[in-house]
Amino acid sequence: MLTIAARYNKKKYMKKLKLLAGVVFDLAAIAIIALFCGCEVDSASQKIYIEPDAATLYYGESVTLTAKNGYIYTWSLSQDTWGTLSSRSGSTVTYKSLYDPTSVQVQIITVSSTFTDNSGAGSSTNGSATNTAQAYITLMPSSTSDVDAASSS
Repeated sequence: MLTIAARYNKKKYMKKLKLLAGVVFDLAAIAIIALFCGCEVDSASQKIYIEPDAATLYYGESVTLTAKNGYIYTWSLSQDTWGTLSSRSGSTVTYKSLYDPTSVQVQIITVSSTFTDNSGAGSSTNGSATNTAQAYITLMPSSTSDVDAASSS
């Protein structure tokens, strides 16, 4: 049987143990939140890229492009009349050639990723960073595909 002093010390010890366990739990929770919900600072300093970064297409053909290492993506074409993008935003888009050139042409597809300090604590002190990457789509004349088909038979 425990004496009154021993019971008091046991209660005091258990209280401290619970407090310590709570602190450890809180620190673990903060670490997990920081890891999974932290700022996208890495994407502001990393170079973004497109996969694939080059393709060869004939009129009517398509290629799917994926941007990597960024945060929010915006896509653009060097020649809007030569083809279409399935979307102007998002990490993955499909480019479709709508142009039958008389000679080989190159469509440059640019993706931009902009990170802005939106901390909400007044005016931004970090400003924004924009990274870009390009994919080069070689557009072949349809007359070339006829030559290729004849030479392979």
